[in-house]
Amino acid sequence: MKKLLSYFVIAFLTFGIGAIFWSAFSLGNSSYAFWKNGRETTAVVLSLDHVSGSAKGGNSYYYNLNVDGQKIIQSFRFKLSEGNTYKILFLDDKREAILGTSEDGLFEIYSAQIGSDFMAILTLLMFIFMPYGTYKMYSELWPKRHDLWRKEY
Repeated sequence: MKKLLSYFVIAFLTFGIGAIFWSAFSLGNSSYAFWKNGRETTAVVLSLDHVSGSAKGGNSYYYNLNVDGQKIIQSFRFKLSEGNTYKILFLDDKREAILGTSEDGLFEIYSAQIGSDFMAILTLLMFIFMPYGTYKMYSELWPKRHDLWRKEY
């Protein structure tokens, strides 16, 4: 039973690390897509569609936008004023938008997706140190995988 629990812990950590690496790839890929293929245009905020809150305190505000005559619903991590016009980067193939201009660099686009510069820096640091932490975790846990539940450790 203890051996099974040891393997369960290692499997749980492996899936968690896989999810974090997938998140890093997804955010990096979408930031790069906005940076390379994003078309700068303007969007008029028609109305607030709904607000999605989380238990951890973050809210997403979903707005009805008019982008070049198309009506789309887009989420933002902060409140926008109804009736105002904002400059956005728009991906035509995915119908996604973020606040920004074509002059913005990759970091500005990434921080617009995350919500703030501070959170963008924190997530980048996490993604940078994650491979080292993964290596250290497996180099420590794998040799002890049969005896993870002993009290000597």
